[in-house]
Amino acid sequence: MAARRTQASFSSLRGFLAACLLLVAMACAVAGSALAQTAPDPGSLRARLDNVRADLAQIETTLASPNPSDAELQRLRLRLQPSLDQLRLIIDEQTPRVEQAKLRLDQLGPKPEASAPAESAEIVRDREARAKAFADADETLKLAKASLLQAEQLQSNIGDKRREIFAKQLFAPGPSVVNPEVWSNAIATAPEDLRASGYIFGGWLEGVSEAFSGMRGAVVALALIGALLLYLARARYLPRFKARFSNTQDTDNLHCLYIALAHIVAGAAPPVLASWLIYKALNTTGLLPPRIQPVIWAVVVGLAFFAFVQALADALFAPSSPQRRLVKVMDSTARSVVWIASSLAAVMSVGKVFEAWLQAIAAGLAVSIIVKAFFAILFALALIAGLYQIRDDEEVEQEACLGPYVPVDGASLGPVRVIGWIIGFGIIAATFTGYVIFAAFLAEQTLWVGIVACLFLLVFLFIDLGIPRLFGGKGRFALTLKAGMGLRAATLDKISVIGVGVLKLLLIAVTLLLILAPWGLESSDFLVSLRAAFFGFQVGGVTVSLSTIVVGAIVFAMGIGATRAMQRWLENQFLPTTTLDPGLRNSITTAAGYVGYIAAAAITVSAVGLSLERLTLVASALSVGIGFGLQSVVSNFVSGLILLWERPIRVGDQVLVGDVEGIVKRINVRSTEIATFDRATVIVPNSNLISGIVRNRVRNDRTGRVLIALTVPRTLDAGEVRAMLSEVASNHGDVMQKPPPAVMFKKLGTTTMDFELVCVVGDVEITGRVNSDLNFAIHKRLAEMEPAAAVPELMVRGLEGVEHSLGSIAEAVGQREGARSRVKREAPKPAAAAPARRSRKPVAVEELEEEEAEASKPAPAPAPEPAKDDSKE
Repeated sequence: MAARRTQASFSSLRGFLAACLLLVAMACAVAGSALAQTAPDPGSLRARLDNVRADLAQIETTLASPNPSDAELQRLRLRLQPSLDQLRLIIDEQTPRVEQAKLRLDQLGPKPEASAPAESAEIVRDREARAKAFADADETLKLAKASLLQAEQLQSNIGDKRREIFAKQLFAPGPSVVNPEVWSNAIATAPEDLRASGYIFGGWLEGVSEAFSGMRGAVVALALIGALLLYLARARYLPRFKARFSNTQDTDNLHCLYIALAHIVAGAAPPVLASWLIYKALNTTGLLPPRIQPVIWAVVVGLAFFAFVQALADALFAPSSPQRRLVKVMDSTARSVVWIASSLAAVMSVGKVFEAWLQAIAAGLAVSIIVKAFFAILFALALIAGLYQIRDDEEVEQEACLGPYVPVDGASLGPVRVIGWIIGFGIIAATFTGYVIFAAFLAEQTLWVGIVACLFLLVFLFIDLGIPRLFGGKGRFALTLKAGMGLRAATLDKISVIGVGVLKLLLIAVTLLLILAPWGLESSDFLVSLRAAFFGFQVGGVTVSLSTIVVGAIVFAMGIGATRAMQRWLENQFLPTTTLDPGLRNSITTAAGYVGYIAAAAITVSAVGLSLERLTLVASALSVGIGFGLQSVVSNFVSGLILLWERPIRVGDQVLVGDVEGIVKRINVRSTEIATFDRATVIVPNSNLISGIVRNRVRNDRTGRVLIALTVPRTLDAGEVRAMLSEVASNHGDVMQKPPPAVMFKKLGTTTMDFELVCVVGDVEITGRVNSDLNFAIHKRLAEMEPAAAVPELMVRGLEGVEHSLGSIAEAVGQREGARSRVKREAPKPAAAAPARRSRKPVAVEELEEEEAEASKPAPAPAPEPAKDDSKE
């Protein structure tokens, strides 16, 4: 029985293994067939290239036609993009083939000369086959690269023509609204426009009213009821939502950001959903004719747009809840900004509805110009009036005059107010001068830039506050990464800082594209410009104009700003999270600055359109002047690079250059800053640090040596002094025990002994403090070890006369004091006036006696000669 079970188990195991092998074989077969199918065929690759070239030829022919429209150019652009992707793919596939064919051909070596022995027929055939394969592959690669260049040029030409058409339409002058002819034409065509409006919209309203009696009316009625319920819910619960969070005491920025996002959703979602519901119901039931549909769509989008802008402004500025305000401004400023945003959004929405209505009735040109100009001027007036309200209160201004300047919240909106006024007056001026299209476009872009700026601020705050909170602290995500992947807190901090930096850069790029997109700049144009800047320059003539100079200056300034922002990010955020020393951090920051400056210069040169040949000529012409006039600057620059690369001197080192000693604070392009110990900054050229003698106290390590010289009398025991010095140094906490402190007996004098205490501390910056501490301790121990010295008595001979006179004066003063005390005891106590009169006499008598005593004093004896040494004891 056991044998049968064992045999059955083995048979089942064999079946399982056979099934596994069969599955593996089938998988290999499928993979092989898939690889065989996906492996590129040289013939098919060349056929694909030929198809792309034919398509490019057709696009080039169409583009050469006179006066193509913007729609045609857009279709050509969409048609060209797949060809570009296909060419890049062909080049990526063909490049390794060319390299392999070249390698195989080089393996046979060069072809022998005519005088050399001939090769065998097999080698000749193999050489010819390999040479033909290499020639075919190289030809295909060259054609693909040439076609890619042609496609990129076509793409650039299409973009240039589209921008040219956009500029012509935008800045095309038209009739002015102050022209009487425009108003006369509008009055003449007004009755016809009104009849067309009544015919179109009246017929549509009749059809809608008739449809309400059937199933379509029920659908539309349900949509209207749903929209009404959404608006009622918004009107009822949104104030409660505001009141709930206006009383909260949590002023955390991230918490306020969450409240702002929730406020945007709660304020904008119901109107958007209600508008979409009504439009969808009318469109589904067939109650939107083609001429009415744009008008209804404009109404729906206008309602949604107004609700979104109002919710966005209210969420950011929070006029009723200062504690959750994301933009720190005064309450009056917050209310004014919300009013401006709501007013501009309302004017823009109503204007778009009227424009759609005029297009639906095919109104005359004069009426369209007047309506567009009216809403543009109304937009400008609302902007100017709203910005006029954004100013400081009179009380705040008066308080600011009473003392030192204190920044007031909202003071940074001053430049925004001035720019807004310029835009408003510019819209009005463009409207009255006939550029109505430009005025309307400028109004639209003003509102668009404001919306993009608000969204940028929200996303920026979310990145700046949310990502560090996500990766730091004790959040669930951070704890999961620490426990699951074994990441440390410092590593998570680095990931957080890098992630925040990358996301901010992407956000800035997307914001710039969104702002510049309505002006004709597309993402593909931006990528093409970057590709041209990084991968080469066009060689040929250069047209230098003011526009190219301005563009070059702007691009270079943006590059310098981005480079400095990157340096600040590295210096203040990323590098402090690492364990690198300050010197290496400074080297990395400076090297990043050099790379950024070079990249900014390269991008600027590419944007201006300069060629390398012209730059070479200019560089060769300036090389002589640079060699003679700027050689010191170049020498300092190269020396700075050597300092950053070899790092003989690092930031934080204590160095001695000549008679200057201090701490290295910064290594710049031309010079190095050294902070001395008297709080002065010394600027040393980098060439002096390379060619001169520099003493670096902390080159290998930061340990410092403390040297104390001590002189003691010979009455002390030398062994006790040595033990005392060793004990004092060992007891100090900052003195290193390896190497241990050393006591040197330097000199033995007649009456004194000289010792030196040598010890090492961990940081050279604390040597002064440790030296002072050791001196205090040594002084205290010496006071305990030395016996108390007797006060020497000095005897001077030859002054006996002076001594006798002083004794007589002292005796006379004693007798006078005794007589005075006896007079006071015998005087009677009554008759207060008499003692007062008597008391005056002894005083006068005393003064007279003192004068007589002064006069009767003997003349002072002459000064004795200095006593000799043998008279001193």
